[in-house]
Amino acid sequence: MATYKGNAGNLMQHWTLCEIVDIADEANVPGLSFIDAHAMAPCAEERDDKPGYSGPLFLNACAALPGQRSVYERAWHQLARDGGYPNSANFVEHLWTRDFSMLLCEKDPATVTALDAWLPSVRSQPRCKRAKVFFGKWQDRFDQRLPSPSQVGLPDGSLTLVSFDPNMYSLRDAQPTPEKLYPHDLTQHLLPALAKVFGPVIIQLSTYDSARGQAAQNDVHSSIDQILREARFTLTAKIRLNGNMMSLVYARDIWWWSEFANLRPGFSRWIGGLN
Repeated sequence: MATYKGNAGNLMQHWTLCEIVDIADEANVPGLSFIDAHAMAPCAEERDDKPGYSGPLFLNACAALPGQRSVYERAWHQLARDGGYPNSANFVEHLWTRDFSMLLCEKDPATVTALDAWLPSVRSQPRCKRAKVFFGKWQDRFDQRLPSPSQVGLPDGSLTLVSFDPNMYSLRDAQPTPEKLYPHDLTQHLLPALAKVFGPVIIQLSTYDSARGQAAQNDVHSSIDQILREARFTLTAKIRLNGNMMSLVYARDIWWWSEFANLRPGFSRWIGGLN
């Protein structure tokens, strides 16, 4: 049975994702190519009950749905009427109103089976131009290069939105593990994959550190920022939580990125309302 963490990291990541999708939709972006490096199950049934310091906050948000009636809470409430928790692709498909495509990378066999069972209903929609699951490490798929929106049937000017939610971003490459993201993942896999993707691009990278503190978090941000800025990506939002979790939003070739200035204060107000 697919599980979800059910912690504050889920709240941070998906509140931010839903706001990004809503802003792009309101900006009349003609299409969306959504690429997820860590797809997860479309609606995980069971919460992981391992001890965690942020579980109660998630449970408060879940119990109060639709809560403060944010874009995220309303979508969550509608998608999980029978329980469970949606993945990023489920939120995107629910919120986006125009043509879209999906490329979902997942290395867990049971999760791939769940995604394969869900995707036919997604493909049946006329606005879905392509929806595929890649079974394996996201790096292997990215090394094949990522498509521009026009290559998957989307109109010119469509947005490519790339999502990363590893357990954490590690500054050191020694003894790498699949659950983490490293500097070489960005320099050797992500940026080459995006080099020939035309049109606006957004990268959302969430890192769920475990009590390493704000100083270490600043080092992580500095490392990511240095790498992505060299590829013309601009930091448009930095959402922090507890000094141990953050979601970074980078944009390239986007004229409406100023709308993201409200993400950080908006999240602070929203998360404060859960207590």
